[in-house]
Amino acid sequence: MITAQEAATPDMDPSQLHVEVGREDGNGPIIELIAPEMGSPLKPPVPISIKFVKRAEKEIDTATFKLEYLKFITIDLTSKVKQYVTKEGIKVPEAKLPSGTHTIRLSIGDITGALTKRILTIEVL
Repeated sequence: MITAQEAATPDMDPSQLHVEVGREDGNGPIIELIAPEMGSPLKPPVPISIKFVKRAEKEIDTATFKLEYLKFITIDLTSKVKQYVTKEGIKVPEAKLPSGTHTIRLSIGDITGALTKRILTIEVL
């Protein structure tokens, strides 16, 4: 999912994050992190499970899904996980992540154009 070369890219200045890590921003679908459990370092490969919950019965539009690695220059990872994305969420059984701390931004919208973004930080041993 993230290559060693991508991980070696300089980090984004934390003041550039417009959404607090772990907090959801927007009125699109709800983004629920099922796995991994945040708060402690993880051993690779890392299983990733994220659930999308529609709001007010508005259908989720998977074409709006985007996954970005927040580095000095944002790296678009969408194409690497697109095969795992459904209207119900994302399930990557064994995500390959190099050692280090990785901050990613997920965004997903619904058919009305409402969009939600969520930033997650994953620490890998």
